[in-house]
Amino acid sequence: MRLVTYSWKGQAALGALWAERVVDLRRAHAAALRHWGDADELAVADLRVAGDLLGLLRGGETSMAAARRALLLIDGQGLADRERGLSHPLADVELLAPVLRPGKVVCVGLNYRSHLAEIGEPAPEYPILFHKAATSLVGHRQPIVLPRVSRQVDYEGELAVVIGRRAKYVPEPEALSYVAGYTCANDVSAHDLEFRTSQWTSGKMLDTFCPLGPVLRTRDEVPDPGRLRLRTVLNGQTVQEACTSDMVFSVPFLVSYISSLATLEPGDLILTGTPAGIGCNRRPQVFLRPGDHVSVWIDGIGTLTNPVVAERRC
Repeated sequence: MRLVTYSWKGQAALGALWAERVVDLRRAHAAALRHWGDADELAVADLRVAGDLLGLLRGGETSMAAARRALLLIDGQGLADRERGLSHPLADVELLAPVLRPGKVVCVGLNYRSHLAEIGEPAPEYPILFHKAATSLVGHRQPIVLPRVSRQVDYEGELAVVIGRRAKYVPEPEALSYVAGYTCANDVSAHDLEFRTSQWTSGKMLDTFCPLGPVLRTRDEVPDPGRLRLRTVLNGQTVQEACTSDMVFSVPFLVSYISSLATLEPGDLILTGTPAGIGCNRRPQVFLRPGDHVSVWIDGIGTLTNPVVAERRC
């Protein structure tokens, strides 16, 4: 499934992309039960398919299976077009970050061999971890806001992992079973703030500095997260291009390693690092400016695009 969190008439809802429409999953499940279910199932519809992605993930495989079943039945009967409010044209909705308020956004630095080669650094012995704030998340086509406190804001296209169930001390061979799915991310960074100290977070946690989306592609539809093509495009020009096989630490290793440090919960995010080509390493350097557009494309997931605007002064 291609799961989305979207806004329709000012209300956030959980949906799934179906052709060029967004299907409201809660309504779809209720409609499926009305047509083919029984009264007892209908009574617990809200418990089976929640109105937000975190609720769906917390419902586990039961909720995921109910959502898949609803989509198949809705499509088979053509209800997405006939029932009022069941779906909306994609062009008419605003896509938000798939996860709105994750408990943790754990990011990995220096995790691509190509990036290490361009800065002349050896591969780290352990993953370099830092955090972003929940307020840094924005969705597809929502703006990246350049803060007045920085003049060196950069793009960093990345694969993001969304955790699907509680994970603690997870063995690496089992790690992918704890993943709900994958999405595109942009680890926007203010380098002049980032390198003031040895800790990078002050240049990473700013508002709007974690664009995410456009969809969460469920794990069953991404057979190998270690073989995905990634591309970042700035104003129509490709500035980063790599395969996730270039990662120093793989997705299963990262899930296992991070779960040994902190309990991972449904909806938590892991940003897996960026390849070579970020603006600060170019000659001349390239930093984001108002009017720019940045896109992050990942094979099988989609394209996350964000405009860049200046922060408004009060």
